[in-house]
Amino acid sequence: MSRLLFPVLILTIFLSFFRLGSVTLFDVDEAVFSEATKEMVESGNWITPTYNGENRYDKPILFYWIMAVSYKLFGINEFGARFPSAVASCLLIFSLFFFVKGFQDEKTALYAAISSVLSISFLVYSHAAVTDMTLTLFITLSLCSFYYSVAGNEIHAGRDTIYSYGFYLFSALAFLTKGLVGIVFPFGIALIYMIATEQWGGIKKVFRFKGLMLFLLISAPWYFAQLSINGQEFFDQFIMKHHFKRYVGVISGHNGPLYYYIPVLIISLFPWIAYLPAGIRNALKEKERLYLFAFLWFAFIFLFFSLSTTKLPNYILPAIPAASLLIASGMKVQNKRWWQFSHFFMASIALLISIAFLISRRYLMQLGTAEPEWLYFLIAITIGIVLLSFYSALMKKRFYMVVSCLMIVFLSVLSLKVLPAISHYLQGTLHKYSLYAKKRLSPDEGIFVYGINNPSIAFYSGHKVIPLRGKNDLLPLTSNGHHAVVITKTKNIDVIENMGFYVLEKDERYAILERE
Repeated sequence: MSRLLFPVLILTIFLSFFRLGSVTLFDVDEAVFSEATKEMVESGNWITPTYNGENRYDKPILFYWIMAVSYKLFGINEFGARFPSAVASCLLIFSLFFFVKGFQDEKTALYAAISSVLSISFLVYSHAAVTDMTLTLFITLSLCSFYYSVAGNEIHAGRDTIYSYGFYLFSALAFLTKGLVGIVFPFGIALIYMIATEQWGGIKKVFRFKGLMLFLLISAPWYFAQLSINGQEFFDQFIMKHHFKRYVGVISGHNGPLYYYIPVLIISLFPWIAYLPAGIRNALKEKERLYLFAFLWFAFIFLFFSLSTTKLPNYILPAIPAASLLIASGMKVQNKRWWQFSHFFMASIALLISIAFLISRRYLMQLGTAEPEWLYFLIAITIGIVLLSFYSALMKKRFYMVVSCLMIVFLSVLSLKVLPAISHYLQGTLHKYSLYAKKRLSPDEGIFVYGINNPSIAFYSGHKVIPLRGKNDLLPLTSNGHHAVVITKTKNIDVIENMGFYVLEKDERYAILERE
């Protein structure tokens, strides 16, 4: 076993599973995936996911199946919902470590693993009950398999065919996890790489007939089943709305400027992002094939989503392993100018973040948060990174171990203090109201929600949610005097009170009302 693998192993497992189920599920994505899988387990319908009793076509089936198995093992709870992402994050880091070690030295593999695992993006998505970490794992395994198949003969002679099957296998799993990106990313990146290195003649190395058959054997049955069962509705919703319209139009108000993913990457990979420019420079100047492959991988996904109209921070996650590989290259740079640039860049980012933390204190206090003592720990850590970066730039000394230790503390504080505070502010009230409704409503009663879309209510209440989107939807409440519970925004209280409801509780954002 590699002498550096053990600390990577321990660190990755610790950060992936530390307090995994300690906070409530977040709206919207975490809660809707968890509730849809809960309905799958309870109904026994393993073909068409449903949310709140209606077909849900946002994503393919594989992640629901994986989460359902986790529910069977650990129960229908926060830990069970997030367990698949934690496992996927561990497998991702181990795969990245061994892949880089296979073509570079152990130190480079360590740098790539550390820059990925000791990042905010890793903490967030290893603890999120959404598809993104699982998708990133499959795309990474697919592309690593492809690279082995075309460039690994000197290490694994005669195994190029086996690895090419891995390329198709994991692409199929990615296709079953999040749809067409499971085809576009692996095949698009592989094609561009082969054209860049072997011109047009290299395209034939991407396509193998038996590999395509394997891809179809794994991925096609569920898609054919959906088309057979749900027909045009599946095509319109899954293919047209959640693929093409999402790319060329704005879905759910999630848009952003062309440079949207630059600040996303800076925050996601803080502080290691400072070495990315040097890594890109190495890839383009030295033209070492591994780093060229990583650059094309990173650039393809970055540009693809930058040009998309709908933008969300999690979209860029499949580019993070490639960015980490480039960062590892930048961490080994010897050029004095690039060394100083990287560390001054790191100091600047850390300083801006520390200022942002300092400014945020006033707003946190306005939101009713108690004195955020943890904020001073975060400020101290970022200031420490500022000082280390300046010293490294001037003295040309490496302090990667010290920065790593600071990031372990930084991420631990985020997990112990910041995430619970965010969860309490965003989800605490709705969680309490949902549990009240669960206790008060009979099994055949639904829970009414007016003017909000929060799937966590369905998950925690255990009742069907009846959405009231406008005043016309309020007529059923007016026409009968039956027992009912309504959760709404506080500003809408007057509308619901006029129908015979009384306010049980309210805060600055949400209110719960009941009629006996």
